[in-house]
Amino acid sequence: MGRGRVQLKRIENKINRQVTFSKRRAGLLKKAHEISILCDAEVALIVFSHKGKLFEYSTDSCMEKILERYERYSYAERQLVATEPESQALHGRRIRVIESQGAAEFGAAA
Repeated sequence: MGRGRVQLKRIENKINRQVTFSKRRAGLLKKAHEISILCDAEVALIVFSHKGKLFEYSTDSCMEKILERYERYSYAERQLVATEPESQALHGRRIRVIESQGAAEFGAAA
């Protein structure tokens, strides 16, 4: 028999909320590790607790490298959205270049 569906609302009981956070955080970190292994994906996961404690996971490469790659990609994507339609093709090519540079960096690190 399967589990019942959990209602998504804030858990009022402080102890139950902390226990749930700890269990779900552990599950989320495990899933991040699994997807990185099974799919050979670069994964970065950042979680802050209610009290501000940091929990993070990154694949073999360091977190900073993955975040820098994300910043380059998101910057290129923002530029694409901000441009006029006729110049989007040029920006699309730039994004592909950035992605290929990231893939080259990943390949060099492996």
